[in-house]
Amino acid sequence: MSNRKKITTEVEKIQKTQEVKWIDILKYPLATEKASNPFLKNYYTFIVDPRADKETIKDAFEYVFNVKVIKVNTLMTPKKLKRRRQFQGYLPTYKKAILKLAPEFTLDFFGMEKTSLGI
Repeated sequence: MSNRKKITTEVEKIQKTQEVKWIDILKYPLATEKASNPFLKNYYTFIVDPRADKETIKDAFEYVFNVKVIKVNTLMTPKKLKRRRQFQGYLPTYKKAILKLAPEFTLDFFGMEKTSLGI
């Protein structure tokens, strides 16, 4: 193989691994009453990887759903103590991302076909 073909295959491999990383950043959408408030048009809430920052979350969301993200807010949920009779333990913490889309874009999770996220 020539050097040019080797370089292009290596670049394609790097791009595919980057795509997989972006897809793995978004875990699943949060479908609660507060998150799906009808007054919050074009706001979508996702559970994301705790190590991801706002820029990578934005890039991942734009890549997976082909939309334009205007704003990203993130928060880490605190640990909660739960008790079942004499046993007690903590619920796991997770990171939520609230994404605001541009006015011309919308998402319909129930009308969509199965995506790479599995939703």
